[in-house]
Amino acid sequence: MLTLEILVTAVLALIISAIITRVLIPWVINSSMKRGITTVDVHKPNKPTITEAGGLAPLLGFIFTILIIVFIWENITPNFEEEIFEPLLAGLLSVVIAGLIGFLDDVFKIRWRDKILLGFLPAIPLMALKVGESSINLGFLGIIDFGNLINLPYPIGYINLYSLIIIPLAVNFAFNSFNMLAGFNGLEVGNGTISLSIILITALFVGNPIVTLFVTSLLGGFLVLLRFNWFPAKILAGDTGTLTLGTGIIVALIIGNMDRLAPGLFGLHFVNFLLFFLYLLTHQSAKLATVDDEGNIVVPCPYTVYWFFPYFLKIRERKNVIIILLVHTIISVGTLIISLPAFTPG
Repeated sequence: MLTLEILVTAVLALIISAIITRVLIPWVINSSMKRGITTVDVHKPNKPTITEAGGLAPLLGFIFTILIIVFIWENITPNFEEEIFEPLLAGLLSVVIAGLIGFLDDVFKIRWRDKILLGFLPAIPLMALKVGESSINLGFLGIIDFGNLINLPYPIGYINLYSLIIIPLAVNFAFNSFNMLAGFNGLEVGNGTISLSIILITALFVGNPIVTLFVTSLLGGFLVLLRFNWFPAKILAGDTGTLTLGTGIIVALIIGNMDRLAPGLFGLHFVNFLLFFLYLLTHQSAKLATVDDEGNIVVPCPYTVYWFFPYFLKIRERKNVIIILLVHTIISVGTLIISLPAFTPG
């Protein structure tokens, strides 16, 4: 149930997160440039050197905002609800673990094979605290409770497949697939802010205070980052940003029991994941696109979502990103419209 206190706190969380991120971005840019945490923006004709690890700013903004909100609840709000505390902090820990792995990758360049295994780590807080409902609606198959499918003799009892299998697989997929659909100015941050906005709308509709506060604490910072990451970008999100966003989105869906939204919010990421196997099977050697003299993107094949349109059309980076974000918005809004009747307002 969303009370006036929760709504005011959510707006405050959005503002605090945005302010902290805005203050930190110049520091991240200057520090990264001094320490060489940079990359070449290959989709520009002049190939400028640009700051990586820009996701560090909204990650820190998210951490401090959650802690400030918890402090406000516990010390100022008279109607503090203890049950909100546990899933919120479990989600915080998951996002922090993902963001830390992303930052280490931006600095030390972790191999993608290792990231497949590391993608299970952010799921541990959710598994340990058994966050989320184990019952999942599978459409025509009905509602299946994955927490009570296997019953072993005493003293083990029921094995919670939801916590032990579904949560880590879902987190790992979100963690890695979101990182794969990235690389153009505004693409990953734009995708993330659209997905977080869809989740926020759903949380407001069903009256879920935990997801509302979790998402606003994350969304405020990434909206600010989007301004600096939009074409021509002054800063890139880096793996710090992509891993934080992917994990944050799936965590919000898990703690809010909003699994119905997952096919829409991760639809393009799943398609990109499948296209990646075609990329490998066709023995493509090129890892990056280039640009011609007119600034149009030149790609070797159509086997990624962000290469698909440039392969068939002569378009520049900005237009390519807008098309992908538009497709993502249409899929996400369509999923939201279909899913809303199934959600019960609190």
